[in-house]
Amino acid sequence: MFSLVEIYKDPLFSIAVLLGIIASIVLLDYYQNFRRKKKKQKSLQALVKSYKHNGFNEDIIDFLKISKDPIPTMIFLAKSYSGRGDNQQAIRIYLTLLDQIDDFNEKLEILEELGSVYFKSGFLQKTKEIYLEVLKHSPRNKQALLRILEVYEALGEYHNALNALDCLEELQDEDQESLTLALAAAYLKVKIITSDVLRKQEDKNQELCFLMQHYPQLSKLILAYLKLYAPQLFWEYLPRQDWENYIDLVWDFSLEQLPHKIIAHSPLIEVFQAKGYFPCRSCSNFALETLRLFNTHSKQRATLSFSYCCPHCRGEFPFDEFRCPNCGELGIMNVVLKPQRKRNEKSFSLL
Repeated sequence: MFSLVEIYKDPLFSIAVLLGIIASIVLLDYYQNFRRKKKKQKSLQALVKSYKHNGFNEDIIDFLKISKDPIPTMIFLAKSYSGRGDNQQAIRIYLTLLDQIDDFNEKLEILEELGSVYFKSGFLQKTKEIYLEVLKHSPRNKQALLRILEVYEALGEYHNALNALDCLEELQDEDQESLTLALAAAYLKVKIITSDVLRKQEDKNQELCFLMQHYPQLSKLILAYLKLYAPQLFWEYLPRQDWENYIDLVWDFSLEQLPHKIIAHSPLIEVFQAKGYFPCRSCSNFALETLRLFNTHSKQRATLSFSYCCPHCRGEFPFDEFRCPNCGELGIMNVVLKPQRKRNEKSFSLL
């Protein structure tokens, strides 16, 4: 008994116990990290196997065996395929790399690239699966959060998109980025309001008008909705500034549908003057003046067609979107007016 007491009192015994505790903690932490790493690798491998039906590229497998640093070259090659529109070949390269390489961080990088190609190809569900997997292992990945935000939006899962936006707000760095995220949140709220079939129309109109007053950038998006469901509010909130970007919204109104008291004091009256609804000597807009001259002085009849130009990337598209299909930026697109000959569609053959 005396010898045991002496051992307990010995300073070396205390040090040994402390070292034993530290070693146990280190081993336990190592074991947990090892298990976590294995679990992550299994998760990624399961995702890769689910896409095995696309096939792997045998030439790339052979190249990986003989090259010392093949990843940058292969990613560059896949991006060049994707840039030329050959997304299927790019997907095969990325899947082959994911199946062959072991480094976890490199796999995450390639997985992001694969998700980007799937998104460009229109495979939204696959893109969603991939970016959820990336965020599972790298939750502070801003690029992945931005991409899955766009995916949720395209799938109509606006509440999930708002959740992704909340995560982005916690990672924001600059005031300008904060303004962009605030606009994105307001945009998603507009989408939620307009798609909610259970909400009363009056409540929808009130909330939309409130958002339009606080976020003028959303005015065209909201006005397009009010045009269908609340025409009186549409004419009331139709802006006088930057009016040329709203020509396409009022283009299809007939003379009987126009509120004459409102349109008489709006610069958009030029649209209807060019169409011959009201007398006019000239129009300030070149395309409208061209249309007016044709309809007034020529036997040939003219009309307008519309395309939409993104102010950020300068891409031009046949449809108006608040989020640019090319660069993903939010904002009103610039309307491009194109005068063209008006054809008599009644004479077209259906055969």
